[in-house]
Amino acid sequence: MNGPAQDTRTAAGLAALFDPPVRFGLADPRAPAAPLYPQEARAVASARRARRREFAAGRTAARAALAALDLPPQPIPMAPDRAPVWPAGITGSISHTDTHCVAVVSNAPGLRGLGIDMEPSLPLERALWPEICTMGELDALLQHPAATRGLLARALFCAKEAAFKAQYPVSRTVFGFQTLELTMREQGFTARFTHAVPGFAEGAELHGRLALLDGVLCAGVTL
Repeated sequence: MNGPAQDTRTAAGLAALFDPPVRFGLADPRAPAAPLYPQEARAVASARRARRREFAAGRTAARAALAALDLPPQPIPMAPDRAPVWPAGITGSISHTDTHCVAVVSNAPGLRGLGIDMEPSLPLERALWPEICTMGELDALLQHPAATRGLLARALFCAKEAAFKAQYPVSRTVFGFQTLELTMREQGFTARFTHAVPGFAEGAELHGRLALLDGVLCAGVTL
């Protein structure tokens, strides 16, 4: 994050990733950690220092996003499955890299999930491709010039992370990357379930968008 003007441009770009009206909070995990509420601090008391800083940045960003909805500062506990526990009527998602942290929230009626993910705009190591990609996705990657494949694989990873976060409040199911198969479009993607999970039939689709903002790959999914 490089100051208010940069943050405003980043927030505007992030808003374009989603369909309903959403609000954002931004934080820098490298900055001194903001105070946590006692129940939040207890959740990460035994974690590594880096994890505590990233967790605190996430809660700082989340409270800023909630403030944009005119909600007062309040704890955002961590559930046993490590998911944030949002206030009643709020749907949200948090993501971070080493240099950026973002939270997105919405109180739009009928919204079942939001998913956001941020990743460094660096090529994904080739050894990880078979873990992240289905055979169809690997075949699609090989249709692109060799110099671009690593970054495209990173974009696939980013999109799958956002799609997973969006569906998780419905399925409450942890699954591997092969459960979602992506079809990339210009600045967007479709994630198709390769087999059924609770709340989603085989072949069900999630839709999202991708952007490069402030040097970071960002993916957003609305459910």
